[in-house]
Amino acid sequence: MAQILRPSQKCLRKSLFTSIDIGLSLLLLMPTTALADGNNDPPPQTTGTSGGSRGCETQPKPSSISIPALILLAPSQIYGQTSATRPTFAWFISNSDSWQMEFRLYEYDQASKQSKLVKEIKDESFKSSPGIMMLSLSNLELLVGQRYLWQVELVCDANRPSGNPFATVAMKVVSVKPDLEKQLSQSNDILTKANLYNQADLWYNTLEIALTSKDQPKLRELKISLLEQIANEFETGLKEEIKVELTKSTIHQLQR
Repeated sequence: MAQILRPSQKCLRKSLFTSIDIGLSLLLLMPTTALADGNNDPPPQTTGTSGGSRGCETQPKPSSISIPALILLAPSQIYGQTSATRPTFAWFISNSDSWQMEFRLYEYDQASKQSKLVKEIKDESFKSSPGIMMLSLSNLELLVGQRYLWQVELVCDANRPSGNPFATVAMKVVSVKPDLEKQLSQSNDILTKANLYNQADLWYNTLEIALTSKDQPKLRELKISLLEQIANEFETGLKEEIKVELTKSTIHQLQR
């Protein structure tokens, strides 16, 4: 994975009524992969991983350990797709201590390349735990056909926000095609539904089932496959280490 440049924190912390120029605020890798539905519609330049490896740790780590402090469990080079208007967001925390977190969801305009903050969570009880964290937003309904950016930040030092690890990825809410909708309605088997979502490239739907369902062998295989896709975005020396850390992680569910 190429070295990632840190975007401007100031640009990504503006209020609900302020537009953000993504082209200037996210000076990261330029994705070129087309969407699964065939549209050549690349997302803004984003990354699903925080820069650096130490994160908020109070003690220095051995130099051989370089897993990022924060990894968003979503594709970073394309729009991760979901058919859920209330999707679940998931990320991995490598830091062993508990730190204040902040979550932001932006509505993105593909034509103007501008984004607007539509949801922010930064209350005192919103804190990190080592492992995989899953966030469900029950009071917010997203729009089908709309693109979004979501971001997680670890607040190491509120007085030095530029040093906080954070990561951002793009997401698109899509409608369910009639054939898929029919297949889903005809099945009560959770594994079948997960496989149908996976075949339709509905990342968020698939991941939610894989992470929250009972540890059936086939669902575990699917979970490992999804997490391996995340690990594969890293350089060769880190892939296997990150895969191991992700697959053995404790899962923490949050509701807001």
